[in-house]
Amino acid sequence: MDRTGVVRVGDTVRRPAHARTPYVDAVLRHLEAVGFDGAPRTLGVDAEGRQVVTWIEGTVPRTGPYLLDDDQLVSAAGLVRAFHDATAGTALAGDQEVVRHGDLGPHNTVFRGSRAVALIDWDDDVRPGRRLDDVAHAAWGLADLTSDVVPVRDQARRLRLVCSVLGNEPGAVLTELTDRFERARADHAVAGRSGAVAVFERLAGWTTRHRAALLR
Repeated sequence: MDRTGVVRVGDTVRRPAHARTPYVDAVLRHLEAVGFDGAPRTLGVDAEGRQVVTWIEGTVPRTGPYLLDDDQLVSAAGLVRAFHDATAGTALAGDQEVVRHGDLGPHNTVFRGSRAVALIDWDDDVRPGRRLDDVAHAAWGLADLTSDVVPVRDQARRLRLVCSVLGNEPGAVLTELTDRFERARADHAVAGRSGAVAVFERLAGWTTRHRAALLR
């Protein structure tokens, strides 16, 4: 997600408002109302019209491979599942399965030691959708999928662990992730962004080439 203009002010985070900010605020209010503690609280808007949410203390891994330990993997995956469970069947999910975050992974998860305490960066990708939409993106980072420095057998084990918590089949997750890479490649091709096309072509090729090994 684009973090342009996002700043910390004291114990709050401010970000420029966008067309979907009212919906995002409604989701955050709902999560607070049902007792889901793994998201920032919305505090409205400031004098500059920016969305204001609470700052959450902890550590956020920013670059992969993330190499999370098993406790971190289980905790982060459990937080994703709890978020989805909290929105399933609500008006905010509409006719879809849940509300999806749109950019889940270690880079948007706050950790305190081995415990994942919050999902952050609730932006304009937050919308109704399928659990699998979020799970595939989350698993990409949590399991260090497509990494050239993490052994494939370790990626496979991490993927199985994450999926066991989230309740998804590894094969379905890999299919969705590969499809996502291929959609991104096609979109960048239409826009004439050859560098991005090469990146997503490599990623889609990697998941296709290693699929059997990841599912053993």
